Amino acid sequence: MQLSRDFETFIGGPTADARHRLHITINRGGVIYFNQNAYQALGKPQGVTLHFSREKDVIAVQPSNVRSAISFPVVQKRVGWRINASPFCRHFRIKPSSTERFIEPDVAGDGILYLKLSNTVSIAGTTRKKK
Repeated sequence: MQLSRDFETFIGGPTADARHRLHITINRGGVIYFNQNAYQALGKPQGVTLHFSREKDVIAVQPSNVRSAISFPVVQKRVGWRINASPFCRHFRIKPSSTERFIEPDVAGDGILYLKLSNTVSIAGTTRKKK
């Protein structure tokens, strides 16, 4: 049986076991968030250098010396780590409309994390009522 054309396939997949998955998101403010597994796969860096391929629509996150002038600090939060990448996002005009989860983040053998912007799924929750 074939589905009609008005159906859309959800590419996000099921929620994976948190003990093994790499969970990386980017939000509207240009903050990139990593879970423990992603941070360890990246080599637990104190800083990273961010690169962008316009042609491939991919962000490359490369561990670097935090003292470098172009290095973004990796800040530990209660759960996970974050990079305030808003200057990077503004420069390359990366403007997520909501919080987006990268579906298949790839840490290559060279220790660089590749994040494909065209391969994300929105994980934005409902808007909260103002008090």
